[in-house]
Amino acid sequence: MKFQFEKLGSINKAELELGDLTIICGENNTGKTYVSYAIYGFLATWNKFINFELSQEKIDNLLKEGILKIDLNQFENNIFSLINELSRDYTQLIIPQIFSANEGYFSKTSFEVFINYNPSYKNELQFSAKTKEKEVLKAFKEKSSAILEITLLVENEALIPSTHIVKDFIAKALGKALLGHYFASPFIITAERIGISLFYRELDISKNVLVEQLQKQSKKFEIFDFFEMVNNTVSRYALPIQNNIDFVRDIFDIHSKKTSPLLKEHPEFAKDLKNILGGEIKVANDQIFFTFKQARKNQTIPLYLSSSTVKSLLDLNFYIKHIAKSGDILFIDEPELNLHPANQRKMARLFVRLIKAGIKVFITTHSDYIIKELNNLIILGNKFEERNKIMKKYKYTEADVLDPTSVKVYIAENQTLTPAPIDNLGIAVKSFDKEIEEMKNMFDDMTETMEMAYEL
Repeated sequence: MKFQFEKLGSINKAELELGDLTIICGENNTGKTYVSYAIYGFLATWNKFINFELSQEKIDNLLKEGILKIDLNQFENNIFSLINELSRDYTQLIIPQIFSANEGYFSKTSFEVFINYNPSYKNELQFSAKTKEKEVLKAFKEKSSAILEITLLVENEALIPSTHIVKDFIAKALGKALLGHYFASPFIITAERIGISLFYRELDISKNVLVEQLQKQSKKFEIFDFFEMVNNTVSRYALPIQNNIDFVRDIFDIHSKKTSPLLKEHPEFAKDLKNILGGEIKVANDQIFFTFKQARKNQTIPLYLSSSTVKSLLDLNFYIKHIAKSGDILFIDEPELNLHPANQRKMARLFVRLIKAGIKVFITTHSDYIIKELNNLIILGNKFEERNKIMKKYKYTEADVLDPTSVKVYIAENQTLTPAPIDNLGIAVKSFDKEIEEMKNMFDDMTETMEMAYEL
């Protein structure tokens, strides 16, 4: 899958192809976050505004007969025009909402999506729509079948959804069946995550207090008017930040759900998280706690008293344990935030293990430690003398080895994205190397001058 951008933030014109691991490096204010937000926004919303031309006759038949069968093959010739329409609508209508900004900021923006479409109906599809906790519509497709079945689950006329809702549901089902394989389900962890994890309680407390005060002052006050006002206020944040806020506020519900499909298949991820955190994040009595692993064995403290590292990894911890599944794409803005260099290296290894478990990873970073560690993992893929001995010495396994062909790296510079060279010796990020070399040269010049002064 490729994306092309024009006039997006500080990016004048650029192209980006997704890899299993996609990385954007670059100096501050070069457009890294704009690009990641724009791609995340598309993947998070495309199925909400996709448009399939469905005749009223088909809708009427569904409402009358209770079932509608759709042959997916009939849409194959229109896929590319459909994606072009998606790109256009996303650019003109959705991007300003993603960034929660005035349309004028994006009046010259262009966002285009390209895929190598190859029809595949191997996966089973099943989901439903609910009204007041009652299922009213169901979409189902068997494995390897090209027939999508839409079923109306209610007979009571009062419960039958409107034509508009039925059309939206069918469009969503068609989108999943035809394009769900290409457009991965996204989850994003923004650079604002520490503040969100620290103050999520205050957001809820402030809301509850305000509701009580308004109700006391006016008998005519409607609670639903208030929540509409709250939602409008929250939407002033860019969509990724808003979604981060919603995720943290829902952690107690998320925690009560079953173990994620990822963790069921790969329970070793729990150990990886514990190793990076230095303990475990737990939920009890409507509070989030952190339990130390070693230094203060079995000591438990509230989240707000924990280190910035724990707060920084809160979202990642609950995503991996309760939501993550193969086929997802995980976005992380600056994964190195508040992490010691040793933990930055561990994060690089975690990313490799995630992509091998079927989850794509997209990061923006300033961390030379992450890049250098990824280079080590790429080099381990070569056959060389003492390889096994070195892996044993530094406690690496085959699960840590990174295939360079699965990685795409871009440098945000000069108002574009420049692909970084990648080979079997790793990734070349000149901007990092330049700063490190300059620091080394400065150190050498100073110490050499000092040594000469001492000799005199």
